[in-house]
Amino acid sequence: MRRFLGFLTLGAALLAALLVAGCGGGGSSAAPPTSVTAVAGDGIVTVSWNATPGVNYWLFIATGTTTNTCDVTVAGTRAVQNASTPYIVTGLTNGTTYAFALNGRTDGGPGGTCTAAVSATPRLAGTSSASLPAPWTAGTALGTNSLRGVSFIAGPAFIAVGANGVMYKSTDGITWTAQSFVVTTNLNAIVSFATTAYIAVGDGGTSLFSNDGTTWTSRNVGTTNKLNAIASNNANMNIAVGANGTIVTSANGTTWTTVASGTTRDLFGVTYDSTSGAWIAVGASGTILTSIDAGTTWTAATSGTTLDLRSVAYGINATNSVGTYVAVGANGAILTSTDRAAWTVLTPPTANTLLDVIYGTQYIAVGNSGTILTSTTGSTWTAQPSTTTSNLNAIWYSTIYRYSVVGENGVNLLAQ
Repeated sequence: MRRFLGFLTLGAALLAALLVAGCGGGGSSAAPPTSVTAVAGDGIVTVSWNATPGVNYWLFIATGTTTNTCDVTVAGTRAVQNASTPYIVTGLTNGTTYAFALNGRTDGGPGGTCTAAVSATPRLAGTSSASLPAPWTAGTALGTNSLRGVSFIAGPAFIAVGANGVMYKSTDGITWTAQSFVVTTNLNAIVSFATTAYIAVGDGGTSLFSNDGTTWTSRNVGTTNKLNAIASNNANMNIAVGANGTIVTSANGTTWTTVASGTTRDLFGVTYDSTSGAWIAVGASGTILTSIDAGTTWTAATSGTTLDLRSVAYGINATNSVGTYVAVGANGAILTSTDRAAWTVLTPPTANTLLDVIYGTQYIAVGNSGTILTSTTGSTWTAQPSTTTSNLNAIWYSTIYRYSVVGENGVNLLAQ
C-alpha cells in the first residue's frame, strides 16, 4: 500500500533522542534495507527498498544529495517513522533535488546503520525533458469506441466513459477493466463530486450517479438535450452544459434544475473557479458565459473570437501567481483572462482543434491528432510528444497519479 508523507511535528531534539537512546523499549538496531531507489514524479518522489518483516524503518529526507547520515539534528533534515515501501513523499518542489536514506530498528530500539543516500529531482508531469524525453505512457487501447470523459477519486478509481455508454475503471490509470453497460447512449463527460461520488452525462439528457464507480443509477435532469460537459465545486454544486444553451444544476448529483443560459448556442465546456466561486461555460461561435451565484444567473462575455470554444480551465499562474482562465477550441484557439470579462486571443500554437484543457501543476490542453500542449502561464505553450495520432478528447488531474488522457479508438495516456 502506498502511504503519503505527513511532516512530523516533533522537535529535532526529541527525534534525535529517539534515534540514539536505544533503551527503555528493550528493542535493538536492525540492518539497513537494501536496493533503495528514488523515482521522481511531479512534486513527489517514490522511495522503494527491500524490506525485512518486523523491522521498523525510518525514512530521512533532506534537500541536496545527502541526508547527513540520518541525523535529524542537522537543519533541513526530517524523518518519517514507520515508513513502508513504496513510500510516496509529497509536497516537494519541482526542480529541487532531494536526498533520501533509511535505517531500521525493532521493538522501539535505536536506529541502525544508515543507508547510502539516493537522490531525485521532482519535475512537471507531461513535459518532455532530456531526462524524460517521452513523458506520456500509452496504455492498452480500451476497445475501439471513442472515450470522451475521465475522472478520478482517491481510493475508488479512475473512471473513463465514452461512445455507446462504454465505461472503464482503473485504480492506477494504467490497467483498465470494462464495466457493465448501464446505458447504450453516448456518455460525453464525467466528474468526481465531494470526493465520494461520480456523475456522468451524455446524449439525450443522460445522467448517471455512482458512489463507487461500479454501481450506477440513472437520474432525470429535466431535459432531453445532449449534455457535453460537467463540472463540480466538490461541495454543494454540480453544473452540466449542452446543446442549445442547456444548463442544469444540482446540489447533490441526483436532483437537477434547468436554468436559463441566455443563449441557444451549443455549450461544450464548463469549469469552477474555487478562488472566486465563479462558474464559466464556453461554447459555439466564441460563446463565454459566467455565473457568480452558483449557476442561477449567467452573463455573456465578449470573447473576441467566433471559433467554437470546447473547454475552459482556471489555475494560478505559476510565474506571477495570478489567477488565469484559459479557454481552448477550434483551429488551436487559446484565450486567456484574469477577470472573466476581458479575454485575450493568443496566436494559435497549433492548427489542430483543442478539445479539453485542465490545470493541475500546469495547464495542459489536448486535442485532435494526438495534440498535447503544456504551459505554466497560460500564455506560452509547448507541444509535447503524445505517442498517438488519435484525437484526444478529455484530460483529468489527480494529486496522486497526475494527468490521465483519453480519446478516440480507446486511447488512454498517463503522465506522472
